[in-house]
Amino acid sequence: MKAYLKDATGDLRAPINGEINGLFFMSKVQFGQPQPQSPFGDTRILIRADILLSLASNVYFADFYCLNRKDHYVTLVLARPGSDADRLCRQRLPKLNIYDKSACPFLFFENGEVHVSSGVMVELFFTEDLEVDQLLTDEFKAKMNYNVSTFGPGRTSQGGRAKHSSCATCRTGPITTTSSASSYEEF
Repeated sequence: MKAYLKDATGDLRAPINGEINGLFFMSKVQFGQPQPQSPFGDTRILIRADILLSLASNVYFADFYCLNRKDHYVTLVLARPGSDADRLCRQRLPKLNIYDKSACPFLFFENGEVHVSSGVMVELFFTEDLEVDQLLTDEFKAKMNYNVSTFGPGRTSQGGRAKHSSCATCRTGPITTTSSASSYEEF
């Protein structure tokens, strides 16, 4: 799988939009299984989160948004230490400690296992190309699903989908300037 440029989905001001390449993985689970539908397309490949984290161990918080005031998304970036993406993220995003549940309640290690929040949809933006055949065991190859139903557009596009601007949960406050005049932008 070849990494592609991050689109503008979510907050239009997210510092990674149009800046780094990666691959999106949805880590939301229901009753221990991947959710039945996908926002990313009709083909599902299951790759364990601990494998992705072993390849790109630096985790950064990139975005929190919704598209419909109902389902909220958290975008976390997984970057290989020392990579160009890691350097950009280190300058622009808060780094997360996934070994401390209170510091990173969205995705964390506990008792040797990776856990994901069930309260939000956790998107992992993995900033490396992947040789999928080398990562998948025969068990996971057998679980590849080419007929997953989609929701939303079911695909990504460079234009992306802007976050819902009037959601009280994920709306950011006004942007003010330090000069005597103040202004704010609402997205």
